[in-house]
Order: sequence, then structure tokens, then C-alpha cells
Amino acid sequence: MPTPAPAVAHLLRRTGFSAIPAQVAALAPLDIKDIVERVLAAPAKAPAPATPRIVLDDKAAWWDRYVAMVQAWFDRMATTPAPLAEKMTLFWHGHFTSSLEKVGSHRAIWDQHLLLRRQGLGSFVALAKAVSVDPAMLRYLDNDRNVRGAPNENFARELMELMTLGVNQYTQRDVAEAARAWTGHTWNKETGQYAFKAERHDPGQKTIFGITKAWNGSQLLDEILLGSKREVAARFLATKLWGFFAYPGPEPAVVDAVVKPYLATPDLQITALLRAMFLRPEFYSAKARQGLVRSPIEYVVAAMQATGQPAGVLHPEWWLEGMGQQPFQPPNVSGWRPNGYWISASAQWAKSRFAGFVRWKASEAGFLAGTKAMPPEVAVRHALAQFGVTTPSAATVGAMRRWVEGERATTRWAEQPNLTMLCLLTPEFQLA
Repeated sequence: MPTPAPAVAHLLRRTGFSAIPAQVAALAPLDIKDIVERVLAAPAKAPAPATPRIVLDDKAAWWDRYVAMVQAWFDRMATTPAPLAEKMTLFWHGHFTSSLEKVGSHRAIWDQHLLLRRQGLGSFVALAKAVSVDPAMLRYLDNDRNVRGAPNENFARELMELMTLGVNQYTQRDVAEAARAWTGHTWNKETGQYAFKAERHDPGQKTIFGITKAWNGSQLLDEILLGSKREVAARFLATKLWGFFAYPGPEPAVVDAVVKPYLATPDLQITALLRAMFLRPEFYSAKARQGLVRSPIEYVVAAMQATGQPAGVLHPEWWLEGMGQQPFQPPNVSGWRPNGYWISASAQWAKSRFAGFVRWKASEAGFLAGTKAMPPEVAVRHALAQFGVTTPSAATVGAMRRWVEGERATTRWAEQPNLTMLCLLTPEFQLA
């Protein structure tokens, strides 16, 4: 059964960064189940990312290494045939947060980035265990300082509150005892790799969630994800993922429905949870279609895809701090706030400055060069379609048409570049 084009476009925008009209047209004849399966299967076929050489050069300048990381990731997001993998990497980057500023190692942060992509669509149990002993995470949440006799509670607390369970699902005693369970898990400063140091570990009895035994860190994750806290943890993750892909605050019935197939899989397969989400009718509702604002990272990637300009030309590293979302530099342990957080005067000014820069770079490359020969409204709709805005409001089309008409009554020289800028600043392009 064919799928309506608006539903296809919505799925592609949410599971990637934009919906190119040609892609929508190619998929629309298929049933939505088949489209979802194609989206889910694509990451397994995507080539592994290359690590920029300079990232591994400890003698290179801090900023140069950072720029290389940012541009490599943005170019991949903008050109990958498997955008869901990058979208999930972005999600996990804000969920299992680590900051370059705190960790102090480009290589460690990049390695964590590769880990999130590599395992981000597999078993959540395996992913959580891998991240818990990742050197960047060990350093970011101070578990490298967590030793027997002087436990550091930072990682234990955030593991439960921010990564697996949410608030009010554990006690302070659970945190203190969990910190003891994670003692000795650290990293080797010579190799940069994870290391378990038995002499630092507290092997004694600990009581967590009312269960007393000689807990170790990995056992705690098994208990949270597969044991007594299993359903709480599953609902926590499902709620957060729905808020990332559809809209904040999903209805309990929606969470119930998407959690069921996820819990039925061995080791909690993330793809099963996503499949259930993308097949829910609520995912395609008006509430969902109007429910999310593009984050700055998503906004810049969508601009790159629309105009065909690479990161080395548009320089996302120059603009994203002003918009409020620096890649590899989350603001705190809870990551970036979602959705409405991106709506502010300062963020909009930063987007305007970015859009003003993009218009000239795109114009130099010949983007939208043919619009001057089109009637005003046709030119407007053509330009908007290049940015994935295929169903613009009458207000947007009317305002842009009047601008084009006014421009053509004068010198016309700014029509081509400024059409790009206006498209980037439309309300429709602000939405994910």
C-alpha cells in the first residue's frame, strides 16, 4: 500500500536531517512498514567512518584537532546513505554525555563518538556496559578517582538518574553502594584504555535496591536493565527516545506499546524500540509533525544538505556555540535540553548570522541560479522545496513572493542569495 508523501517526508526528516523531494518520491509507492525497514537496515551497510589524522596527533593545536572532529562528523551527517546511524549518534551524545573540555583528550572523545555510532542501534545492555567503562566517561564523571575507602558517587548517581532510570527511582543509599560497586574501574594513562585495578575495588557486601551481595559495576547494570528495574529503565529510555524523534511527553499508552516489543528482545535491542516507534500512528500525527524544533546541529546539517556545501565551506564550528549546541561539548552532565530550549532571541540571531554566511557561499556555487527566470511564486516554491519545505504555509509563500516581487522591481541582484537566506529563516525550516 503506498504511503502518503507527507508521511514519508516526516519519517525521513526525523530519522535523518531533511527530506529531499526525490527521496520522498522514490519511497512513497512503498508500504510504510517497508520504508521503516529500509531506514533501519541502512546503517548496517554504511562504511565505517575515517578518523582524521590530526585527531591522533597529540602535538597538534587544540583548536585544529577540534575543527577536524567537527567537520568530519558534519560531512558524514550531511552525506551518509544511513542518516539514522548519525541521528542516533547525536541522541547518545546528549544521553551518555562527555565533554572535551572536562576529559581533555580529543582522542578519547572521538573514540567514544565511534563507540556510540558502532553500538548505538544494537543491544542497550551492551551499549550501557561499553559506555560505563569507556575512558572518556570514566574521566568525565570521575570514576577514575573512585577507589575503595573513598568512593566517588558522581558516575553511580548519573548512571541511574540520567542514563537508565530517571529521578525518584533509587535512594541515596543505592547511590553510595553503587559507587562502591564501581570502585577500581579506571583507565590506563599510558595506553589510554580501560583498566580494572583490583586493589582499588571494594569487594565487600553492598545493598542496592534491597539486594545484598558483593556487587560489581556490570552486575548493577544487569539488575537495572534486566532485573528488578527492567520495566522502569525501559520506559525511561522509550520516553526519552520518543521525545527526541516525535514529541515530548508521550502518552502512557504510547510508551506501553513501544516498550513491549523492546522488552521481548534479548539484551534489549534498540532497533526493536525504534521500529515500534516509527510504526505508531501517533508518530505521524499533527502533534508529532509540529512537535519538534530542529536543534542547532540538525539545522546546520539540513542547510548543508540543501545547499550541497561541505563543512569546510560553511564552518559549523564558527556558528554553533552562538546557537547553543557545540558538538563534543555538552553544557553539563544532563546534556542538551530538548525542543523549546532552542527557541531564544540569542539563538535566532546566531542562526541569522549563519544564514547570512550560507547565502553567499551557496550563491557562489550557483545554488538557486535558475529562480530568476521563474514567476515569483514558482521561484519561491522551488527554493523552499530545495530545503525540504514542500508544504509551506500560505503566510510563508505570500511573504516570500512579495519580497521577490519587490526585489524584481529594483536591481534584482540580491534575489538569488537572499532567497537562500529567507528559506533558512522560515518557520517551516526551523521544525525538525
